[in-house]
Amino acid sequence: MVFVRHVSRREFLKRTGLAGGGLVLGLHLRELSETWEVTDQAYAQDISSFPPNVFLAIDVDGTTTIWVSRSEMGQGTRTGMPMIVAEELDADWDSIRILQGDADEQYGHQLTGGSLSTRLMWDPLRRAGASARWMLREAAAQSWDVPRAECRTENGAVLHDASGRRASYGELTEAAARIPVPQEPPLKAPDSYRLLGTAKPRVDVPDMVRGAAVFGCDTKVDGMVYAAIARCPHYGGRVGSFDDSKTRAIDGVLDVVTIEGTQQRMPRPDGVAVIAKDTWTAFAGVRALNVEWDTGPHVGESTDDLRRRFRELAREGGEVVRDDGDAEAALGSATTVVEAEYELPFLAHAPMEPMNCTVQVKDGRCEIWTPTQNPQTVQRAVAQLLDIPQNNVTVHVTLIGGGFGRRLYPDMEMEGALLARRIDVPVMVVWTREDDIRHDRYRPASHHVLRGGLDANGLPIAWQWHIINTHTDRFVPEDFPAHSIANYRVHYTHVPWILPRGAWRATTHSQNPFVIQSFLDELAVAGGYDPLELRLQLLRQGRRPDGEDPLYRHDRMIRVLEQVGDHASWGGPLPAGVGRGVSFNYCYESYVAQVAEVRMDSEVPRVERVVCVVDCGQITNPDLMRAQIEGGVAFGLSAALLQQITVKDARVEQDNFHNFKVLQASLMPRVESHIIMETARPGGLGETPLTPIAGAVGNAIFAASGTRLRQLPLSPT
Repeated sequence: MVFVRHVSRREFLKRTGLAGGGLVLGLHLRELSETWEVTDQAYAQDISSFPPNVFLAIDVDGTTTIWVSRSEMGQGTRTGMPMIVAEELDADWDSIRILQGDADEQYGHQLTGGSLSTRLMWDPLRRAGASARWMLREAAAQSWDVPRAECRTENGAVLHDASGRRASYGELTEAAARIPVPQEPPLKAPDSYRLLGTAKPRVDVPDMVRGAAVFGCDTKVDGMVYAAIARCPHYGGRVGSFDDSKTRAIDGVLDVVTIEGTQQRMPRPDGVAVIAKDTWTAFAGVRALNVEWDTGPHVGESTDDLRRRFRELAREGGEVVRDDGDAEAALGSATTVVEAEYELPFLAHAPMEPMNCTVQVKDGRCEIWTPTQNPQTVQRAVAQLLDIPQNNVTVHVTLIGGGFGRRLYPDMEMEGALLARRIDVPVMVVWTREDDIRHDRYRPASHHVLRGGLDANGLPIAWQWHIINTHTDRFVPEDFPAHSIANYRVHYTHVPWILPRGAWRATTHSQNPFVIQSFLDELAVAGGYDPLELRLQLLRQGRRPDGEDPLYRHDRMIRVLEQVGDHASWGGPLPAGVGRGVSFNYCYESYVAQVAEVRMDSEVPRVERVVCVVDCGQITNPDLMRAQIEGGVAFGLSAALLQQITVKDARVEQDNFHNFKVLQASLMPRVESHIIMETARPGGLGETPLTPIAGAVGNAIFAASGTRLRQLPLSPT
């Protein structure tokens, strides 16, 4: 639920640091549950006592400013969100600007992840624009002494066709500011949208092209110095001793200090920091250090040992987390039983902009400039670390050069705070690529044991699945094929391990769909069914009980699958050595299906074409959406074909793009994106498109070669 009220210019100036416009509206958005209901009904009793967490200001020159709290990391937030406001406001698109908010508890959570930005802000931004438009029309109607119904809005102005009068929003703002704010302003019907659904260019591209956009690494603060850190490469290890004589001899090195690590909730390794006049010198100083590491208690551990542990646990049962029907009995009576084991490795995030932050600690206060997805966690963690009030920590959010979940964690800002407190000047901490890959919060490794039962007609009647995972929460109980196979049982086993784990783009949905969609193909082959037709048949017979995942719609998923088959010419002829594979997924309130075409080139898979159909509800900007689809496919293909993190002696073996590869442009397939026009509320798209790609490619490899690959990365060896 959203509440709107006037904000005084003084309050606006205090909270935003900007001069207030003629009309300033403050909105307060309550935390919403997964079903989008207000979680605190008592809130409605006195809305004036709650501070706004979204501002909309229309200045006397007609400029419309929106001040919001979500981070921009390539998904187009600073274009898509203004389009929502501008649509309801009937504003001149060129007059809209958006400003980034600092960390502040008034916002509720500011985390940018889970494809939440548009989903969460859709209603409040529409309400803000509609409220302002209603007030501007009323101001014009009162000024002209005509009924408000006779006034219409268009491109930043109010018009009265009968008299030919026209007033710009800038001319009306001061009068509009004296009109009561409507709490239930009429919202536009989707068929009247003139801006939403059109391909507006990203507003931040010009600054990026000319180098004016400010990412974390572009931060400049008077008097700042730079730091690089040699971190213990062995997880659980410590600094033993070090010789910094060669480092201190380098011109431009200012100091060498130690940083104590922690293995608590937000772990960070022990390290030795080199403070220098620039990053190049800091990096050179780290290379010149002679550090003796205490390798710690885990030095003998490796991912080979972990995989053996997986296979041991595969023979045991786990905690039952879903149990529909009687899977064991159905397997016992099945005409055919199919068994398989799948495995997925640890993965690093590897964003293009390395980890960095700039921190100043002075007079009991801390100021941070950082490309973070989670500014309030940074604020809380640093306040606790420095033992100062949380309100004494200011977090400025810069543009983010790739996040994918890595920048949800405050380890780099905590390092920066420790160093800034010690040296008493602003310091920018910059990680190298090697630091980034060897000290990540990795996507968990997992092992999956599956048994499926088919009846005499080749249809699945039982599905039993044991998930063994290094994370505690890597299963969505309502995921397909729940409710499509009557006898459905899932076991779960958690395996603690030494690597720190974290959110990796699409989290659970970056792993489980590969397993589900691959094993579904195995069942289709065993039962003599076309893989696409089997999926459609299961969806058509599937129904979810009332009250369980109410946002999921089988009919929308069926439509996406049918359309991807049509666009990909499913069942049509293909050249020799080329196979097609299909996969689908539902996540973040969006539906996606993909068909991959793969050519086997000397037993090496080459993805040549990916057809993707998405239904994510109301379209904001199709260009932004296609960019997310293409980027998601590329990101997912890197993980599916090329990437894994392995450990030996408690040390990550990969350290740069030569051994943790990303998809090169020469290997990028042709991606055909098809977006279904829907009027439902928007779903998420920042993570959704990567979720089916590993399954689609694995299934296409089987279709082309007859070889079923059950381990990522997909490689015949």
